[in-house]
Amino acid sequence: MSDAKYDKKIVDGLVNKIKDDPENIENYRELTNIYIVNNEFDSALSIYNKMLEIFPNDVQALINSGSIYFYKKNFQKVIELYLKAAVNDPSNPSIYFNLGNVYAEIGNFSNALKYYTKSIELDKNQAQVYSALGILFQDNDNLDEAEEYYKKAIELDSGCGEYYVYLANIFQRKGDFAEAAKFYEKALELNPNDSKASLCLANAYASMKMEKEAFKYFERTVKIEPENYSAWLCWAITLSDAGMTDKAMGLYKKAIEADPAKPNAYILLANILTNEKRYEEAIELYKKAVKLVPREENRGKGILYVFIANAYMLLENIHDAINYYRKALREVPENNEVRLIYVEIMNAYITRKVAK
Repeated sequence: MSDAKYDKKIVDGLVNKIKDDPENIENYRELTNIYIVNNEFDSALSIYNKMLEIFPNDVQALINSGSIYFYKKNFQKVIELYLKAAVNDPSNPSIYFNLGNVYAEIGNFSNALKYYTKSIELDKNQAQVYSALGILFQDNDNLDEAEEYYKKAIELDSGCGEYYVYLANIFQRKGDFAEAAKFYEKALELNPNDSKASLCLANAYASMKMEKEAFKYFERTVKIEPENYSAWLCWAITLSDAGMTDKAMGLYKKAIEADPAKPNAYILLANILTNEKRYEEAIELYKKAVKLVPREENRGKGILYVFIANAYMLLENIHDAINYYRKALREVPENNEVRLIYVEIMNAYITRKVAK
């Protein structure tokens, strides 16, 4: 219970009251509320478990403990608790909404749809359930259905900026960037400090080749959230695409500063350096990126090894080029193009050695 913001005497007093009078449910509620407010979920769960031993059908305890198990990713236990809550309170739409969320989280589309639909049947005015349905269909690539659910959510709660972002994302995926921009702008009207909406709007303008507007919202995004890696990266890409290479390089460096553990900024900056014939600097960045690519991503590492090998070739360092083409083949042995380059270079290298 480190950094607790509550009075320990009050907690100890409630613990003693529960021992002395285990049938008084209000003491359990008060104690769990204190723990939850202070993010001490394990302590809260311990009390909920004791509470449910005495009051096994208490709906609020079933729901709240289920929410903690959801946080802990014990989804089977969550389902068990929520289903029991539904048996005891079958007309409670929030229980079915919660069940839908669990099944959506574990990728069970049919059950998620079933329980979201049940929740709507009990209360047709739940904007958050329509939004959840939109996410469910969007995740399953049914964009038209998702669009209709997001529009319904907005109809019920026009003041929630998040719903406009979700709807705009649908138009972005459909390639209708102008319509996407309209809804991102609405989200920003509702919440001027929404860095996600600002970045998405910048990207929508970039997709329409409206660089001036895109730059405006990239700048706005990093003012809201200076350490936003994606904002610096996307801004740099847009600058690079517009031919503003020097500025792009500066922003790739900003992205690296924002999150030095992500490889993409290193790679894209190295690509520019390669184009500028600054091969040694590029190689150094590619090597840093290799260390950041997850071990299981063989293809990604293979591509980086090819980039490094190509840079060594341009430096006329055949020995190191061969070494990295060989490493690339270990990662992606099925890549015939790399294999062909490797064989040709090896043959030329051997021929040269023999000639000497």
